[in-house]
Amino acid sequence: MRVAAPVAILAFWGGMAAAARAYPAGYDWPYQTISVLLYRDQNPNGYLWAWAGLELCGLAGTASTAITRRRVESAVAKVSAMGLRLLQLGFLCMCFALLPDRLMPLPKGHEIFAILAFLGICIGVTCQIWAVVDSRKSHRARGALPLIRTILRRVMPLVPLVPMVLAASTQAYLALERPDLPWVGPSWRTRGISPFLSFGLWEWVSCAVLSMCLLVLWNPRPAGVSRQ
Repeated sequence: MRVAAPVAILAFWGGMAAAARAYPAGYDWPYQTISVLLYRDQNPNGYLWAWAGLELCGLAGTASTAITRRRVESAVAKVSAMGLRLLQLGFLCMCFALLPDRLMPLPKGHEIFAILAFLGICIGVTCQIWAVVDSRKSHRARGALPLIRTILRRVMPLVPLVPMVLAASTQAYLALERPDLPWVGPSWRTRGISPFLSFGLWEWVSCAVLSMCLLVLWNPRPAGVSRQ
């Protein structure tokens, strides 16, 4: 179970890659969102790959955070414990987002759970990075840290939030400057619209950044084992 975190990441990217490969007429990832890979009507040959990848990612991520909480909750700061709870909530919401409509307790439940999953994982990762950076700073408090290292340590926890801010900024810009523009899609490419304005691009960048952060935070060592 100590490999649950990398299994979750591999499941997500493996499922999405297989779904994109089966997407009719080719999947244009800078101009298309992740959700189109999950729709049966838009991706009839590959949506099950995307569903399987997300479901396995959610289950493995939930297991990983549960194990980590049992191992470290007696020793870590409150921020780290809160981050782990948010991560676990995010992965659970990822699983619930794929429930059939008849089992969904809320109208637009798929969208709600998807947003909660994204926010839970993003904020949870941010809290975890902040706790790790803060603990290392405290551990080396006796020595004077160079200014550049201090700045980097303060900036690092904000890295997972950068794609979210850029996505929100581009959407706000389009709402003001291009209100007539249809929702992001392959037609944007033929119109010559920059992919850096595409919500789809920043959605994928967010997934890549969160995956890298989760791997950085991953600790495969069993309880009680410390580095020398």
